[in-house]
Amino acid sequence: MMNLILSSLLSQRSWFIFIFMMIFIPDMASAQSTFYLTGTEYHWTRGSVPPVVQPKVMERLSANNLHSVSDSNYADLIIKIICISTFSGQTPLFFSGSLDANLKIYDKKKGTLVYSTLLRRIKGGGTSQDLADQKVYANAAQIIADTLSRFIFVYTTGKPYPIYRKVSDFEVLCDADKEIPETLPERKNTYVLIIANDAYSPMQMARCVPDSVDCHARDARVFREYVIRTLGIPEGNIETIINAKAFEMRRELIRLSTYSKGIQGKAELIFYYAGYGLIDEKTYEPYILPVDIENDETKFAIRISELYKLLQTEASKRISIILETSFQFDALLARPAKGKTPKIAIVFPNAPVNAVLMAASRPGQKAWSDQQSGHGLFTLSILKKLKETKGKASLKEVSDFVNQDVRASSLRLKLKEQLPQTLIGSSLNKEFNTSRF
Repeated sequence: MMNLILSSLLSQRSWFIFIFMMIFIPDMASAQSTFYLTGTEYHWTRGSVPPVVQPKVMERLSANNLHSVSDSNYADLIIKIICISTFSGQTPLFFSGSLDANLKIYDKKKGTLVYSTLLRRIKGGGTSQDLADQKVYANAAQIIADTLSRFIFVYTTGKPYPIYRKVSDFEVLCDADKEIPETLPERKNTYVLIIANDAYSPMQMARCVPDSVDCHARDARVFREYVIRTLGIPEGNIETIINAKAFEMRRELIRLSTYSKGIQGKAELIFYYAGYGLIDEKTYEPYILPVDIENDETKFAIRISELYKLLQTEASKRISIILETSFQFDALLARPAKGKTPKIAIVFPNAPVNAVLMAASRPGQKAWSDQQSGHGLFTLSILKKLKETKGKASLKEVSDFVNQDVRASSLRLKLKEQLPQTLIGSSLNKEFNTSRF
């Protein structure tokens, strides 16, 4: 009797496995989407030649669980890439070029175009025309591969594209990183939000003039240590985000402001940002960049005026805004010829009455970094002053020191001038000289 029962169960289990395989295995096999890659490339030095962008794109997509096929009839997606590079100028020892890329993706099953974009003015340069052309296409290959892989990942999986977040300790590289002065937690009504963005897409990095991007996360980590140890702010009052998305940045800025509500508006707020910044081509207003913005979707960026509003969701005693970034025009957009550019003063919006804005440089200037110390010049100067005074320096003392030190350091290291800027709200004019940083 027992043998018959076991035999029956085994028989049922076999049928279950068979049915499972018939139903699910085909789906599992088809989970890996297939793609067919086509297109042309025209090089300004060599004309029409075998593509160099397509192999890079194919390698990147294959790493994202996609399979390349040689016949478009068997592809789920058809990807078309058309690249045209042009000569854009030269100096006695340097040639430069740029490239426009037209990208299209067709869904074969749906019979529709699902993605289309034009990437303009991807730049590159070298000491000869051939080297400049090679650099243009090397840059383009990385940007195009990243742009397509991000869209296809979201399109085929329905999930957000994963953003790399670093969570390691900082390496001690300079005096500011070691022997950080310590004080007892005493500023229990001060709340801090620290955001450092460096995992931008290659396309976003191409839009922004290179600055201290390699130091952003490191600047934030060391600044956080000074906030805890030297400024005496409890660790529980500090939120640190490495590589924040647009929604995440807005949510945390509003949350920072609402901390003041529970203590009748007596909170002091500090917002520190290290990352990329740009200037709006139409309004000339500076804005900061979350890491998930693609191309020129400026509606998802955070303008300085919006930043003020988000931090004033609830009334607070004082708001300190510290920006380690450059604010410059989009490097991929064509600039007007010299003499045709309207002379418009590009400035930060006036700070709210209860706020202090400290920016690494003026809009249109570059914020430099010191690679040896592993910090932006602006953040490094703040850390040096906090260490020297053991956190007792006033806002004015820090501002004066930073303005002088950054200007001197930029001229010494880069032979170019970087001028930090401080804006003070009207209600803080009197206490600016005496209030602690």
